[in-house]
Amino acid sequence: MAGLPEDWPDAEEVSGPFRVTPGFVVFVAALVLPALIALAVFVGASLVANEVYAADRASVSRVQEKAGFDSQAESTNVATWKRALVGVCPLH
Repeated sequence: MAGLPEDWPDAEEVSGPFRVTPGFVVFVAALVLPALIALAVFVGASLVANEVYAADRASVSRVQEKAGFDSQAESTNVATWKRALVGVCPLH
């Protein structure tokens, strides 16, 4: 091999068990964490989507009955975090 020093080990010469170092654990966690977060958001939005959409339909029907424009005050019967979670998930 051209360009490598003479004391550079070849692939066959390197021996020893595979070691799990803290750096390796951080690297694997950085690769897996975004997928786990996306899965958690999807599952969470799936669990609360029906409730949010039902509250939206109910608030729209109430607003149409009252013929008023105070729809924000009427649609607060679902927690804000549930609306945000459904709004964040692009599949819902």
